[in-house]
Amino acid sequence: MPEDLKTQEAQKAPDKETPPNEELLTDLSTYSQDPLGFVRFAFPWAEPGTELSDAQGPDTWQTETLTYLSHELLTGRLTQNNIIATVLRIAIAAGNGPGKTALIAWIILWAISTLEDTRGVVTANTDTQLKTKTWAELAKWHRLFIAKHIFVLTATAIYARAHEHQRTWRIDQVPWSEEKTEAFAGLHNKGKRVLLVFDEASAIPDKIWEVSEGALTDADTEILWLVSGNPTRNTGRFKECFGKFRHRWKTWQIDIRKSALVNAQEIKQWIEDLGLDSDWVRVHVLGLFPKASSLQFIPEDVAEAARGRQLRLDQYL
Repeated sequence: MPEDLKTQEAQKAPDKETPPNEELLTDLSTYSQDPLGFVRFAFPWAEPGTELSDAQGPDTWQTETLTYLSHELLTGRLTQNNIIATVLRIAIAAGNGPGKTALIAWIILWAISTLEDTRGVVTANTDTQLKTKTWAELAKWHRLFIAKHIFVLTATAIYARAHEHQRTWRIDQVPWSEEKTEAFAGLHNKGKRVLLVFDEASAIPDKIWEVSEGALTDADTEILWLVSGNPTRNTGRFKECFGKFRHRWKTWQIDIRKSALVNAQEIKQWIEDLGLDSDWVRVHVLGLFPKASSLQFIPEDVAEAARGRQLRLDQYL
C-alpha cells in the first residue's frame, strides 16, 4: 500500500479499540427479562442446513414456562401465589422426551449471556447424567448459539471469554456430594444474578437441597432455582415441590402425549402394554409421581383415600 494511503487508513482508525462483540452483547442484554425472546433470537430456527431446519421454536409447554419466567422478571416482584419471594423457584416434572433438558440448556445460555457477571451451578442426579445428558445438551445448543464465540464451554463450566471476567461471569457443572457441599453453600453473587439448576432432581439427596436453600440469601439479587426431571420417587424434596412446599414453587407436570417432540405411536404402545394407571406410565408419560415407593406397601393414593373414609362398626358385625 502506498505511504499516503497507509496514513489515511491510520487516521480512520479509532483512538481506542472497540470492545469485541460489544454490539452483540448489547443486543443480548435486551433479553435479560425476556428468556422466550432470547430463545427465538439466539438460535437459527428453521434455517436451512442447520440442525434446526425443521424446527419452528420452543414447544407449547416450553413457551409457557419461558413466558411465566419473563412475566416474573418484568414485574420485578418474583411472586408465587401472591407471596413475595427472594428466590424464583420453578419445578418441572415430566415424562420422557418433551424437551426438559433443552429448556435447561436455553435457560443456562440466557442467564449467562444477558446479564454481566452472572454466576451459577448446575448439578444432576448422577455424574453420568450431568456429563452425558445435561452438559451434552448444553453443548448442542452452545454450538447453535449466536454468541458461542463470546462464551467458552468446557467439560465443567461455561464462562465469558474475556479474561477479566472468567472468574466472575460463569456457570459451573458440579457433581453433588453429601460430604462436600461447598459449591452449593457458597453460591452468592450479591446485586447480580444467580442460577441454580437441578436436573433429574428426584434423586438428588435432601441434604443438597437444604444446603442450597440456605445459601440463596443475597438481597437485591436475581435468584432463579430451576429443578426438573422424571418424577421417579414419591418422597423427597422434589416431590415436596408439588406438595408440602407447593406454595413456594411454580410447578409444571408435563404429560408427554401433548408434546410435539415425542413419538406418539410408541407412547400408545407403552400405555397398551402397561396400563394408563401403572406407575411406569405415570412417571414416564404423564409426568406424575408414582403411587407407591419401592419401600411402600400401601400406595399413596389408597392411603389418602382411606384417611377421608368414614367407617361404621356395624358393617363388620
